[in-house]
Amino acid sequence: MSEEGPFVAAGDDDALRLPDSADLLKHLRFSPKDGRITLGDERMVLVHVGALAALRRELIAALGVARARAVLTRMGYVSGQRDGEHARRVRGTASYYDLFAAGPQLHALEGMVAVRPLEVQFDIERGHFRGEFAWRSSAEVEAHLDSEGRAAEPVCWNLIGYASGFTTVFMGRPIVFREVACRACGARHCRIVGRPLGDGPPPPEFEFLATHPPPRPPGDAATPPPRDDGPVIGCATGLRAAWALVERVAGAELPVLLEGEPGVGKRHLARAVHDRSRRAAGPFVVVRAGALDRAGLDDALARARGGSLLVADLDRLSPDLQDRLLHAFDLGDHDLRWLASTRVDLRRGGLVRDELVQRLGAFPIWLPPLRERREDIPLLLGRFLDQQARALGRRLGGVTEAANNALLDHDYPGNVRELWGRVARAAVLVGDDEPVDRGHLFGGDEAPPARLELAPAGVLQPIRPATDPAAPGVDDLIDALLDRRAGIEALEQALIRGAVTRAGGNLAAAARLLGLTRPQLAYRFRKTDG
Repeated sequence: MSEEGPFVAAGDDDALRLPDSADLLKHLRFSPKDGRITLGDERMVLVHVGALAALRRELIAALGVARARAVLTRMGYVSGQRDGEHARRVRGTASYYDLFAAGPQLHALEGMVAVRPLEVQFDIERGHFRGEFAWRSSAEVEAHLDSEGRAAEPVCWNLIGYASGFTTVFMGRPIVFREVACRACGARHCRIVGRPLGDGPPPPEFEFLATHPPPRPPGDAATPPPRDDGPVIGCATGLRAAWALVERVAGAELPVLLEGEPGVGKRHLARAVHDRSRRAAGPFVVVRAGALDRAGLDDALARARGGSLLVADLDRLSPDLQDRLLHAFDLGDHDLRWLASTRVDLRRGGLVRDELVQRLGAFPIWLPPLRERREDIPLLLGRFLDQQARALGRRLGGVTEAANNALLDHDYPGNVRELWGRVARAAVLVGDDEPVDRGHLFGGDEAPPARLELAPAGVLQPIRPATDPAAPGVDDLIDALLDRRAGIEALEQALIRGAVTRAGGNLAAAARLLGLTRPQLAYRFRKTDG
């Protein structure tokens, strides 16, 4: 982001005009097949306003007004923080005001409230902020009026928390909003005013600010996503649950059964159990049940003494070796930790003797397939790209939007192992500093997108790849331009003028329409006027 000075605008100043929201819309995706809605990397949900009204009513009855207000304010604050981090990623090269405007725009996109800026002043370097906004169509007002009727005090607690959380991320210091007019109290519109918290204690509903420092302001480097240095990385709920079980059982001597589809990382998680156990200094021996014979089993039992033995794909173990393994387990003189993995539910398949399942499956841990934890794909992608860059001794130029969308759309029958293979293939194909594109990853074998995106008109439509050659009118447009023998420079100038006109003179918004940074567009725009 370029250096900018203080920003001051009020009233009908064109500088307060909200930029085009197309860049935000394209990150909101609906995946009916997976039962997921995502905004960037964040999972979202659609909630009935009536459900919010019921929750509000129950919280007030159980906790009292003051504590219920604090809970709902905190919920909104967390949501605003998350959207603030998302805005940094989407508009990291835009002007400071356009970055800030993403908050009101995302709040509206999520169906909470329509926002009109009345006055905005900020100086990020000095920590100064003052903002005043009008709210229309507040979902929280609607919820309160439906359940409680007219209020004596402002009721937009969750929305106030969101505005404060987002602006705190933007400014890098605590900003607190208060509602000075509310439609639930009879005002025509809700109105809010925000200022820095200052040195005094926060209001009761913001008491958490005393112990939770704000993130860095947008001029600093963006905070990197959380990374796990263990063998299995991710932040999805199913994976976190698996890791929690690993931490609980690692110090015990219980046998552990890792369950999940091929390629989800069962062997890596088994290694994590071993590395966190009292036997970490001993050997970690892996045998594949489908390729095992009697001599191989005896050899593995001997080699694993003092350490851990992982019997991979237990569901493929032959019946006679199941008897042998059961006998070795019951004998109990091998001094090892028993670990096993399976691709199927052994309690239903009938592929393995019940007695063996009962012994080796004493502590099952299930790993979800990658298609059920798509929010982990960016983390995995980042790690695999780093690994390949180091292995090849080359610089990789990131990933194009088309490639990223294709990765998020793919169902991954081979799970994490398949993703690793596709990234490894792509790393070999791309040149130095060249971004990985969809063709490098898939070569045309990816499935059509199963997700939907929200079009500017507000309707859901199938996602079209960013470089869709079948986009209507493109070929005809190219032919027409070639027939007119228009020069490249004239075309560029016309495109720039058109984008600036469509954006109402807002260069940052015009730059996003053209896929440029604001400084790049400013340089080209000066040439058109020169």
